[in-house]
Amino acid sequence: MNNIGVFVLFFCLTTTHLLSLTNAKHKSKAHHSPAYTPSGTHAILTVNNFARGGDGGGAAECDGKFHPLPQRVVALSTGWYNHGVRCGRMIKIKARNGRSTVAKVVDECDSRHGCKNNVVDASQTVWKDLRLNTNDGEVPVTWIML
Repeated sequence: MNNIGVFVLFFCLTTTHLLSLTNAKHKSKAHHSPAYTPSGTHAILTVNNFARGGDGGGAAECDGKFHPLPQRVVALSTGWYNHGVRCGRMIKIKARNGRSTVAKVVDECDSRHGCKNNVVDASQTVWKDLRLNTNDGEVPVTWIML
């Protein structure tokens, strides 16, 4: 094989390797949530205050409003939020203790800026319905669309 053939072979192998690294990096981006499963999607429940001045920041992404207690509302991780496709829809959340409740999707928990990719960020009323302690911070749950 001449020098040009060796160069072409080296170039092709290097390009293929770099493309595979780029694709692997793209697939692992934090804002890609696990696939939604209609029989129950595993998630981590976190607590959020959706009221004006609460730790949720500004108004909800879906409707531009604040949602004070006792509203049952959630923010979904970026991938599950899916550009607002689930805005205004109801989800059923089930805790490991067997308790479940229903809440309305009103916001995005932005996985590109600090939120994990598998979060259902819920109001304190949701936690109370599930008989969970908000001091735990993160609790495994499953959720489905209604």
